[in-house]
Amino acid sequence: MNIWHESFWLPEGVQWKDLESTATVQYPDAWDLRYTIYFGALLLVLRIFVESFVFLPVGFLCGWIEAKSENGGLTGRILTHLMGGFAGKSKFKRIAETAWRCSFYVCAWIAGFLILRNEAHLFDVTECWRNWPHHPISNSVWWYYVIETSFYWALLFSTVFFDIRRHDFLQMMLHHAITILLLWISFSMNMVRVGSLVLFSHDFADIFLDLGKLFNYAKWEKPLKIIFATFMVTWIVTRLVYYPLWIIQSVIFDAPELIQKSYRWENLLQRPIVPRILCLMLCALLVLHVFWTWLILKIAVKSATQGEVDDVRESEDEDDEVADKKQD
Repeated sequence: MNIWHESFWLPEGVQWKDLESTATVQYPDAWDLRYTIYFGALLLVLRIFVESFVFLPVGFLCGWIEAKSENGGLTGRILTHLMGGFAGKSKFKRIAETAWRCSFYVCAWIAGFLILRNEAHLFDVTECWRNWPHHPISNSVWWYYVIETSFYWALLFSTVFFDIRRHDFLQMMLHHAITILLLWISFSMNMVRVGSLVLFSHDFADIFLDLGKLFNYAKWEKPLKIIFATFMVTWIVTRLVYYPLWIIQSVIFDAPELIQKSYRWENLLQRPIVPRILCLMLCALLVLHVFWTWLILKIAVKSATQGEVDDVRESEDEDDEVADKKQD
């Protein structure tokens, strides 16, 4: 059985050669995704340098990080971080992880808006399926997809080996794995349009999630409550309203007939098979959204009853506190 046979991936009458790029038309090529591994590694290196030469000095100037003279001061801390990479469990490491993600999400969402604002599928989800898979992509969409996929490769690697392990470690691993597989499959079969909508809508709430964590680390209580309220609104709107009621609804009810006139999700043996896998993964993301919403509600209840906004994913034990005092 040839897993790459057109009947597994594409509608009737469409062959892979129909999706080969020409001098005037560009289509996604699954082989291009090898670049995401390379760029993922570059993002890890970039992260170390940004943490060392941007986040460390900013944290030092704002008083969030102490750089004792016997340890070489700020310069010593920078050199230690450059040589040590992501090692340790210090408070700075927590801040740096969060600041890096927040910075990326801001840049990615702005780039996504500029790239997708003139795309028809941003306003009409059915355009993701109409005339599929004959959807040429621009260079900007190609780069948007490749860089986003590279970022999730970098997140997956750092989550396993470097980042502080939190209570929802397994859920985060599952999220990163599903996202990478979703991006790979959607790129390979040229369902980039729906993939770009998922990326664009998800990045927005993540900005406020990580920004709120930074305010929490800085002990800015009033701005934190404002950011947390903003995050809750954006999370609910993007993850529990837009995603299920627009994207998932269109996937389940609009996509089958537009993919192929006789196509039905429930006919499990009907080809193509891979679009059905993509549908299941999109629904799996929704399940994760519900789980994280439960965590968010726990934070909201704690904030309302105790007046504190804390990340329930964090596991602050005594060893971490000792490490904080020693390193910060």
